[in-house]
Amino acid sequence: MMATRAEAELIGGMPPMVGKATGHEPVRHAVRHQPFSGGPLCSGAMSSAIAPAPTRRVEFPYLDGIRGAAALMIVLYHTFLFTGMRGDAQRAMPHWAHIVLYGYLGVPLFIVLSGYVLMLPVVRTPDLWFPKGFRNFALRRARRILPPYYAAVILFSAMIWAVPLFDTPHGTQWDTKIPVNYNHVLSHLLMIHDVFADWIGKIDGPLWSVVVEWQIYFIMPLLLLPMWRHFRPWSIAVVFALLAWIAPVFHAHHWLYLHPWLLALFVMGMWAADLTMREKRPRFLGAIAAVSWLAIPAAEWAGHHYHIPEANMLEFGVGVPLAFTLAWAGRRTVERGRTPFVLEPFAARPMLRLGLVSYSVYLFHSPFIAFANLLLLPLGLSTVHQYLLLTFGVVPVVLAMCVGFFWLIERHFLNQRQRHAERELREEDRDPAASPAAAQRPGAVPAGAAHLPLAARRDAPATDV
Repeated sequence: MMATRAEAELIGGMPPMVGKATGHEPVRHAVRHQPFSGGPLCSGAMSSAIAPAPTRRVEFPYLDGIRGAAALMIVLYHTFLFTGMRGDAQRAMPHWAHIVLYGYLGVPLFIVLSGYVLMLPVVRTPDLWFPKGFRNFALRRARRILPPYYAAVILFSAMIWAVPLFDTPHGTQWDTKIPVNYNHVLSHLLMIHDVFADWIGKIDGPLWSVVVEWQIYFIMPLLLLPMWRHFRPWSIAVVFALLAWIAPVFHAHHWLYLHPWLLALFVMGMWAADLTMREKRPRFLGAIAAVSWLAIPAAEWAGHHYHIPEANMLEFGVGVPLAFTLAWAGRRTVERGRTPFVLEPFAARPMLRLGLVSYSVYLFHSPFIAFANLLLLPLGLSTVHQYLLLTFGVVPVVLAMCVGFFWLIERHFLNQRQRHAERELREEDRDPAASPAAAQRPGAVPAGAAHLPLAARRDAPATDV
């Protein structure tokens, strides 16, 4: 059954990444044209450069909508998880549990999105490296990810120590987050608590996946990109997928706390960016994307049959189809000049807004929902009534608080693209007709760009990641 890990937050509280995503790069992955190095990427290398074309911009706004949807999945998952005493919600609503407890799958979505977004500016460079160097990349990632993360660690550590209700076991899911000592806080500040089974879920469950993604930021230049120059991308993805599943077979359960399958999913996101930007059209990409979604039940069966934790197998089973879908949708967007129909709901303005604040939602929602549940326990409500009150009464308030944290903290650390997107959304609020975004369908190529050759239309992704 899904969500049966020792700590459900270990599968649920995440991107974030990514965004944990972690890679949390909300709203309008708009890119300005630069010379593109085309080629089939037989071994990851680029061929001769193509002369610059007139400046054009292709947008992939559905990426942010997907990120927003992933964040909402995780919020609803935690709301169910924290309802009443531990296990009450599953016993009271078993059929609904089989749906809502799949919300932890928002985590692999964040990770794949992060790999995709961070690889886009790399695949257009001749040497497959960060356009402004690794130091610039690391500093930008640190500025984007760390200040909101540390704000969450400090805030919730202080709340646990200062509020007796928060630091007292009540038999709820929150008990897995307490007590908190100096080792827990220090490991979170050093971003190493994912290595220790007793520390990984403390303070604020979602934080562990941010740490996993932070560690992947260093694996990417040290290992992944050098491999990309010498081996076919699909072979790299297969190798890391196999490494991820060796540990459970040999009962190396401690290895599981490092979540190696998420690294494999990050590689899948990188491969999707490669497929999106390569000059030669991959064959049957749309069919592969569609069929891969149908393979999710097979992933669940394989996890059960081969004694691999089912949640881990499902995370991989969802992340792989998303990667192929991103590759297919990205190529369709640059080739046809519009967002694919099936992804248009994710390019709607409400989803773009949710994607913009998804990192703050991800970091701050869980403890507040747990605290609200503790406050409601003395009322003696039935489990179903308490769940409904949390879902329709508390969650909107918590989301509003997360938006407040976005404006108070995260907004000051947005990258250039996100600042542009945030200004654009504000302009749409003031005067929708005057907004540049209102002049075209979400994800559309500006007028005239659709008639350029593919290599000329394909925009080099923004280096501000």
